[in-house]
Amino acid sequence: MTRIQNILQLLINNNIEFVIIGGVAAVAHGSAYSTSDLDICYSRSMENLKKLSDTLYSINAKLRNAPPDIPFTPDVPTLKSGLNFAFVTALGDFDILGEVGGIGFYQEVKNISNEDIVFGLKCFVLDLDGLLASKKFAGRGKDKPVIIELEALKELKQKK
Repeated sequence: MTRIQNILQLLINNNIEFVIIGGVAAVAHGSAYSTSDLDICYSRSMENLKKLSDTLYSINAKLRNAPPDIPFTPDVPTLKSGLNFAFVTALGDFDILGEVGGIGFYQEVKNISNEDIVFGLKCFVLDLDGLLASKKFAGRGKDKPVIIELEALKELKQKK
């Protein structure tokens, strides 16, 4: 988790606009789910793309699960022409999504997120309903146990 905390601290220090999604968001909502990577939804403004590109260079980001001979640089034109990227970095696996399935782009994701403290850092985290919507939309088998757990957490929160 220290690596995730280090990536978060770097994003905050570089004033990058992002919302935590995925497994770290699930943990922030009380899930026992274990994750070793960080997933974020990021603003696609030119200013944010520049900051994000600089940050990706600083942690030696490379495409994950891509053949090593495929040329790739995480510069602004590349980030602008793509949308969702999965990286392996000097700080661990890091996925950036310009669009979250079942929700939309950064502003829609941010609209259903809340400021929270994650690893001692103040960040925006996708809310529980949004997280459930994105997990259900993805339709991945590995998410089924997490969805059940998140639905139970939602039910518990509603009873309070």
